[in-house]
Amino acid sequence: MRVVISLLVVALSVAVCLGAVGVDVSQFTSESSFQCLNQRGFNFAIVRGFDSTGRVDPNCVGSIANAWAAGFAHVDVYMFPCYSCGNPAGQMLSLVNHLSNGGARYGTIWVDIEGPGTYWGSSTYENTQFIAGLLAEGASSGATIGVYTSKSQWIPITGGATIGSNAPLWYAAYDGVQGFGDFVPFGGWNSPAMKQYRGNVASCGTGIDENWYP
Repeated sequence: MRVVISLLVVALSVAVCLGAVGVDVSQFTSESSFQCLNQRGFNFAIVRGFDSTGRVDPNCVGSIANAWAAGFAHVDVYMFPCYSCGNPAGQMLSLVNHLSNGGARYGTIWVDIEGPGTYWGSSTYENTQFIAGLLAEGASSGATIGVYTSKSQWIPITGGATIGSNAPLWYAAYDGVQGFGDFVPFGGWNSPAMKQYRGNVASCGTGIDENWYP
């Protein structure tokens, strides 16, 4: 019995360790920094493409190119929308056009939904309609769209709406664990696609968050 239990523990440990680890960045990141991160085992990157002031991040195209040049397996983009700026479709379209005009090669645009009471209004209905506008424009533009949020953020902002549940979920839980064992369903998501397991790390001359998917 002890042998069986030991084998199960080993198998579970291997299962958790398998998968891909990557970083997300909110500032310009050089090719040399990405090379350093790649050498430390990170093999995908998610670059900020739009910030909370309602503008396209001017550094995103350059950072995307640097990540590819450093040997990353794939590169995504995340969008921090500006609720108070209005026009969610216009915000998404400006990002998609900027990436296209810059010749950026990327996979998914992750829409970052966080900061209730700071970045969002008091009406969960209006917040949800705004998010719906972002997701709809992203889909109609031909982009692959995902949602970055957590239960503690999504429910106060949207009231638990399921508007985003058809998109893959990237959630945050800073427990340092590369695994989904802590996940609790919310907002129509029964399982996540990716986890941000550690935040605000200084590494290789840049600031990163650390992420994992199986």
